[in-house]
Amino acid sequence: MSLKKMVFMVFIATVLSGCATTNCDPTQDGFIGGVGCTLSGGYDNRIEAREAELERSKQKQQQAAIEQQELDVKLQSLMVQFEEMSVDIDSLGTQLDQMQSENASVIDKVEQLNQRRNQVLNKLARLKQQQKVAGKAEAAKLEKQAKKLQQEVDDLWTIYHSLQ
Repeated sequence: MSLKKMVFMVFIATVLSGCATTNCDPTQDGFIGGVGCTLSGGYDNRIEAREAELERSKQKQQQAAIEQQELDVKLQSLMVQFEEMSVDIDSLGTQLDQMQSENASVIDKVEQLNQRRNQVLNKLARLKQQQKVAGKAEAAKLEKQAKKLQQEVDDLWTIYHSLQ
């Protein structure tokens, strides 16, 4: 066998072994592997696979961007709701403070009216006692004062009930 035939046979064997290579990584194949991958279409297949993978990555990235926008909108909405609720809570706190103040004021007024009522009732009782002791002339005068005091008690009761 001649040297030319032998070199040709080695070349054919190398090329054919390059065609059988499934890896087709240009960083690892070397010259002979590269020629084999080029002839067998291995590089083209690798490029198509990488382009398909790139397209899938782009689609995933677009989907992630859409989801991020939706989440941003949701977050913004929740922040607005939070602010509205904070304002409502502050308003309710102010109303509660005002109602408690008004309640304390009403309680003070009721206590004052009760004191005044007790004073009037005591005065009325004294007048009735004096009426028994005093003569008939005095009785009419005292009776008039008693009616006036009874009217004042009734008025105080009316005010008292209107506050409750």
